[in-house]
Amino acid sequence: MSDVLIQRLTKRHGEVTVLHGIDLDVPRGEFLTLLGPSGCGKSTTLFALAGLDKPSGGHIAVGGRTFYDGEDGTFVAPEERNLGLVFQSYALWPHMTVAKNLAFPLTLRKVPKAEQRSRIAEALELVDLGDYADRFPHELSGGQQQRVALARTLVFRPSLLLLDEPLSNLDAKLRIKSRALLKSLQRQLGLTTLYVTHDQEEALAMSDRIAVMEKGRIVQIDRPEAIYNRPATRFVADFVGAGNFLPVRASRGRQGEIVEARLDHGEVLRAVRSAATGSDTQGFMTVRPQYLRLAPAGSAVAAGNNRLDGMIEERTFLGVRNGYAIRVGDHLVTAESEDRFETGPVTLAFRPEDTLLLDH
Repeated sequence: MSDVLIQRLTKRHGEVTVLHGIDLDVPRGEFLTLLGPSGCGKSTTLFALAGLDKPSGGHIAVGGRTFYDGEDGTFVAPEERNLGLVFQSYALWPHMTVAKNLAFPLTLRKVPKAEQRSRIAEALELVDLGDYADRFPHELSGGQQQRVALARTLVFRPSLLLLDEPLSNLDAKLRIKSRALLKSLQRQLGLTTLYVTHDQEEALAMSDRIAVMEKGRIVQIDRPEAIYNRPATRFVADFVGAGNFLPVRASRGRQGEIVEARLDHGEVLRAVRSAATGSDTQGFMTVRPQYLRLAPAGSAVAAGNNRLDGMIEERTFLGVRNGYAIRVGDHLVTAESEDRFETGPVTLAFRPEDTLLLDH
C-alpha cells in the first residue's frame, strides 16, 4: 500500500527548472533514500513533501490524503501535515534543556503535561538518552545532539519521517554508529522514511530502495544491490561507487545478456548488456576496481574470464588493501588488491558477469 505518492512534481525558480516531473511511490514502512550530488533536487523534493517549499506543479499525497495538487490548488500547510523533519543543523533551542526541546512540539499540539512527560521519557529511551533530559544542547556531543533532534521528531508520533542529511556533521565513526541506530529505530517503529544524502555509503547501508537523482530527475530507483551492481547509466555507475569506464563497440543483445565488446585498441571482451538493442552500439564498459584481479604480467587467466594487460603507474596504501592506477592503452583504470605489486607490467583478470555495458 502506498504511503507516499508523488506524481509529476515540478519546481521552477523563474526560468530555471529545479524538478522535472518527479514520480515516487513509497510503500508503508519503507526506508527510501534520495541520493545525488549537490543541486540535483533531492532536498527540494523533501521540502516540497514537508510543505516548506511550494511546488510549481504535480501532486503529493501521504496516507491517502492530498497535501498538494497543482491543478485544483490544494496546499496543506506544513504544521497540518504531521510530518517529522530532521535538519542537517539539528535546530535545537540552545536555552532549553533536552526535555524542554522535546516538549516544544507537544505543547504546540496541546498534549497534556502528564502525557508529555511520558512521551518525552519514551522518546529519550528510544535514542538511548534517558539520563540526559536536564542537559542543555551545549553540554552534549554532536552525536548526542543528533539523537535529541531525532527524539524531538519522534516524540509527537509523526506519520512520516523526513531526514535531510542528518549525519553529515558527524565524524566518520560516529556516522556509522548513528546510521545503525537510525535504521534500527525505523524498523522498530515501522515508520515510512525518506532520507536525503549525497553519501553513497550511507544510502547503500540504510535503504530499502534508493532513488538516484541527477539535474532534477530520478534517473534510477531500485534496491541498493541493483543500483550498485546494475547501474542504468554512466552517471549512476560513477556516482554510486568508483567505476572504470572504457569506450567500446558492443554487440547487440537482450538486457542482461553477456555479449562481446571491442575496445578501441582491439581487445575483445565480454560483458553484460544493461539495455536491449537490436544493433551494435558505441558505449562504455564499466567494472568496479575491486572486481579486477591483478596477476604478474603474462599470467594465464581462468577460462571465460576477461583479460587486459597494463602498466602499474602508481600504488597507494589503503590499509588492508592497496589501490593501483594502471595504464591500459590510452586509458587509466583503478584496481584494488590485498596483494602488493610494484610499478611495471601487470595482467588484469575479471569476470564478464562483473562487467557492464552502458550506452550512455
